[in-house]
Amino acid sequence: MPEIIRGIEQGSPEWFVLCLGSAGGSSAPALLAKGQGKMRQTLLYKLAGEILTGKKTDGYQSDDMRRGNFYEPEARIYYEFLRNVDVETVALVKSNIDGIHVSPDGLIGTDGGIEIKTQQPHVYVETKDTEKVDIGYVRQCQHFLWVSERQWIDFCAYCPEIIHGEKMWIKRFERDEKMITELREQAEKFLTELNELVKRMGG
Repeated sequence: MPEIIRGIEQGSPEWFVLCLGSAGGSSAPALLAKGQGKMRQTLLYKLAGEILTGKKTDGYQSDDMRRGNFYEPEARIYYEFLRNVDVETVALVKSNIDGIHVSPDGLIGTDGGIEIKTQQPHVYVETKDTEKVDIGYVRQCQHFLWVSERQWIDFCAYCPEIIHGEKMWIKRFERDEKMITELREQAEKFLTELNELVKRMGG
């Protein structure tokens, strides 16, 4: 069974310790890249470096990422209003496989969760018009469902600047067992390679 870690704020020093050398939801696209793809190799070296140094790698944060972090609490409250539910914030959910976790934007009841993406107006308009979600985000959502063993997750595109019309678009994803199986298989291969790399480096 997965373990839910509460009482620690995401982004805090304690949270970084929990995530050290572990692949989270944002790593799902890299895990599914397979083979020797650049994205996968970068993640491999990054996590190996964290294990060998005991320090979390400083990740790059774009303006859009900082904007997303700033508006996430607001978006969470807005979702609660729209759906008339309570969203629980937690530090992370640890998989029953060591080295895998997810830091969800929120848990709902015992079966659900949310993934919030704050988008620029032009991106939000395209998302809402086409009703298409980037495959990387889909994989991230399925990573959450795999690790948490929950049944559904609401992908929430949010644009706080919208004043005419709805500023949040929601798409529910249920478990895709085929993708989850692939995620599990690729994660296990990745973790084997990670352990071998750490040993080669003297760890």
